Amino acid sequence: MSKAVDSPESDSGDTERAAIEDGRTLPKSVIFEILSADRRQEVLRYLDQTEETVNLGEMAEHIASIECDCEVAQLSSQQRKRTYVGLYQCHLPKMADAGVIDYNSDRGTIALNGRSARLLKYLYLEESEETEQSGGIFRGFFG
Repeated sequence: MSKAVDSPESDSGDTERAAIEDGRTLPKSVIFEILSADRRQEVLRYLDQTEETVNLGEMAEHIASIECDCEVAQLSSQQRKRTYVGLYQCHLPKMADAGVIDYNSDRGTIALNGRSARLLKYLYLEESEETEQSGGIFRGFFG
């Protein structure tokens, strides 16, 4: 059974898809979905820090080194591959479909675009709040 054209259930997904496709502001639900994965957050951080187009292999090594808590030179080929495949098959296409990065899967290149700024704002807002609250509950009472 198909949903009625005027039903709220059919409208919300269509509205979000239309906003993404025509370049309007990203809905918060899309922003939070993108930021819900640590790897996607790290993609945004790394692209913001490098301020240039990055290749997929470099991105995979960077993220794998963070996840494995070691230097890039110490990564095994399996650790690199696991991260590379996850980025290639899942995370980067999801981000590109939402229009928050420019991703060329044929060339393996990734870059921020004009829509990335809104996600970075949420990403860095969360990090600044975590830093402010790092003293714990007792710090608020006892200075």
